Amino acid sequence: MKKVLLVVALLLLATPVFAADVTVTATVGSVINPSDANKLVPVTIGWTGAATADAIRAFALVLNADSGTNLDHIRDFNKGESTKPNGGYGIFPARFRQMITVLNSTDVCTPYGPGYSDSNYNPLAWYSDPNSGGGNDNPNMVVELGTLFKDANAPGTSGTLFVVDVNSEGKTDCNLCISLDQIRGGVVKKDTTAADVCLPSTGGNYGCIKLTWGPIPCTEPNVVGMTRAAAKAALEAAGYVVNATDVNGWGGAGVSTVGNVYQQSPIGSTVCGTTITLSVVSYPIKATAPIYANWVTLGKPACWAYPRQCRGDADGKKQGIYWVSANDLTILRGAISKALASIPPGGRCADFDHNKQGIYWISANDLNILRAYISKAEASVPICGNTSTTGDPNFWYWCLPTTAVCPTSPAGQVCAPVGGACPNTP
Repeated sequence: MKKVLLVVALLLLATPVFAADVTVTATVGSVINPSDANKLVPVTIGWTGAATADAIRAFALVLNADSGTNLDHIRDFNKGESTKPNGGYGIFPARFRQMITVLNSTDVCTPYGPGYSDSNYNPLAWYSDPNSGGGNDNPNMVVELGTLFKDANAPGTSGTLFVVDVNSEGKTDCNLCISLDQIRGGVVKKDTTAADVCLPSTGGNYGCIKLTWGPIPCTEPNVVGMTRAAAKAALEAAGYVVNATDVNGWGGAGVSTVGNVYQQSPIGSTVCGTTITLSVVSYPIKATAPIYANWVTLGKPACWAYPRQCRGDADGKKQGIYWVSANDLTILRGAISKALASIPPGGRCADFDHNKQGIYWISANDLNILRAYISKAEASVPICGNTSTTGDPNFWYWCLPTTAVCPTSPAGQVCAPVGGACPNTP
């Protein structure tokens, strides 16, 4: 029995260890467009381990990416005959016969048109040939590469065949599998026999490599100060989702369509698809209000939304027990009968009728309104709104300067926080 085991051992030692004629390599590069939802990663397909520079004459390979991803395009390949110092495989059999004429009398390859420099001259199998694959922008492709050379210009024992850009199409990872196209001969040696080939693999998945893009990175723009519509457009363009419901806005449904953003959450997110919640201060004046156009013309003064501004309360504050007082008269005197550009800060708050009289925004009409309510008890100075928030023709909510009091009537009306939280406070 021991003799038998010894003979078997000697036979094993005498048996040559299998070695491939060549190894097909796949090297994954850095993501080309990391901020794009459809990221590209370049994969360099090459060869190594050939015994001599002229050992391998042709490669026919099939590339397949997982469903839902694409092989965007093939590039960075040699064209034409192999020459040093960068010899390679630039003869593409299917394209060669379509675009190159071999003149036997002089043994010269004459291309049709631009020939080798034509963008259509590439390693992809000709589209009408059997089992030609999908070509560019498909999950699979078939490539054919051969070599022609003179003297010492053989392609070498290792090098690059081509680069293929794999499109993630929004996925986080995929498999790229490489196999030999046996219909076209696989990998062929110089004696025209099939070569023994090693293919790349990861995780024991022979012939396949794993590409991982990970979460898609994005750069979240700062949208504070933008209108809600502009903020939403900017965030979505950058790859984010905007929460349909805002926080800290006032006035019920619809206000966000004209609002200004004062906060976003989370801030600084780098992951595409993150939902961003906006805090929006809506304009207090409704865009459909009869006074809206004049309000815009005067620079959107928040004081027009003080609860009793239309009654002559220019500062939104009481003086003693009176909402309309000498303080408001002083503001009006400083602005009356002046060109718009000459009205001092806060003077536009004295436009109680929200209209021009002739060429003046602050006029005798406004003085008459103030006279009607000055030094009157609070019960005799009604607030400017006349219905609930959603039905009021002018206002979404009241703006409150420091020490002001939010009206309790009509029911349902709301106020921005005290202290100038309204947009464009004068």
